[in-house]
Amino acid sequence: MEYKYFRWHIIARILLLLALGYSSIYVLTSTHFWLVSFWLILSWLLVLVSLIRYIERSKRELAQFLLSIKQGDFTNTYHFKKKSDLNYAFHEINEVLKELSQEKASNLLYLQTIVEHVRVAVVCYDKDLKIKLYNRAAQQLFGKKQITSIKGIESIAPTIATTIVQMNHGEKALIKAQLNGQLYHLSVLATEFRLKEENFKLVSFQDIKSELDAQEIESWQKLIRVLTHEIKNSVIPISTLSEVLLQMLKTENGSKDISRLDDELIKDVIGGIETIESRSKGLAHFVSTYDRLTKIPKPKIAQTNIKTLINNTLKLFESEFKTRQITVETPNLTGVIQADSDLVEQVIINLIKNAIEALNASRSPVITISTEPLAGELLLKIADNGPGIPDEVLENIFVPFYSTKEGGSGIGLSLSRQIMRLHKGQLTLDTSPHTGTVFTLHFPTRASAPIK
Repeated sequence: MEYKYFRWHIIARILLLLALGYSSIYVLTSTHFWLVSFWLILSWLLVLVSLIRYIERSKRELAQFLLSIKQGDFTNTYHFKKKSDLNYAFHEINEVLKELSQEKASNLLYLQTIVEHVRVAVVCYDKDLKIKLYNRAAQQLFGKKQITSIKGIESIAPTIATTIVQMNHGEKALIKAQLNGQLYHLSVLATEFRLKEENFKLVSFQDIKSELDAQEIESWQKLIRVLTHEIKNSVIPISTLSEVLLQMLKTENGSKDISRLDDELIKDVIGGIETIESRSKGLAHFVSTYDRLTKIPKPKIAQTNIKTLINNTLKLFESEFKTRQITVETPNLTGVIQADSDLVEQVIINLIKNAIEALNASRSPVITISTEPLAGELLLKIADNGPGIPDEVLENIFVPFYSTKEGGSGIGLSLSRQIMRLHKGQLTLDTSPHTGTVFTLHFPTRASAPIK
């Protein structure tokens, strides 16, 4: 409908109404042709109805257009002659919406195809535990083509169902489960989001058994190499010294003859026995250290203030900091974690000791301790401005009993990493010869942050 013609059509109809009205009244009152007056009045009514319909025509077209949009129907066509027509505006808007609808459908199909073909099992469910998304990898994992609720997963693997329901936004978990006659080591990640005023939880399952097996073999090989090295260092000297002592107490034909022992020889035998005793105690200490590494107590989780924990720990090193002239900076210490304060304090003590030893040759030694919030985690960073860690050491730094220090046990960092894993966190490091070393403790936070 062209706006200029619309006005002329209205004016013409109004003038026609006036003319028909005046004529009908005149004929009715001034002449005897009442039948003509009747037809004039009928014509006047028809023109009036035509005027009303013509005026409401654009309103009807707009209502139909909006209703089509609401119903998602973009198949209507709108004929127009010029760009000034209302139908042209309807046509343009309809084309844009049709294109957006097609693009939306294409994106949805694209995402559905990706979700169906990824090797990671994906399950999405709502607050009523009704499953809304269940991809092909999930079907293979749980051995069912369709599961409508979490209760269906519970009937197959109760441990998995319980774990994913209890998981919060951004949390990770490692689950060992027997499914379809196979043992799986599942890395599980939960994400919460909000869509159309409804809360959903998206859970992904990735089988990392092969990766764990490879990592386990590599870890065992490293551990065995270290254990073999340490045991050889104690056993070979003991064996060699024992052989020497036996030769001192035997004659050439192999019989015992203690009458040969003089004061000097007795002194040598006693010294050798003392050496054997010392190395035996060292080996026993090594074994007890290994036992301590494998028997870490279960954490007693409680709310712990980071600033209080760090300040209490730093008091233990005040005199050493003064002696070595080490500056300690705590620019940002905020946050509360759910942790065993005693175990975490042990980790911090180990890391501060390492930092102190790394600063032996530094002219202006500085240790910086700070916190940083990061997407579902609270990071506690302990940094030093030392020379960094060499690449050949870096590869084995978390291997139990590996140490480059004189008299070091080599379990500090390994023990610290195990403690962090018991807290569902992790211990990482970043090192550079130019900036020093930063150890970062990753503590998961309980707060959920749904996506709106």
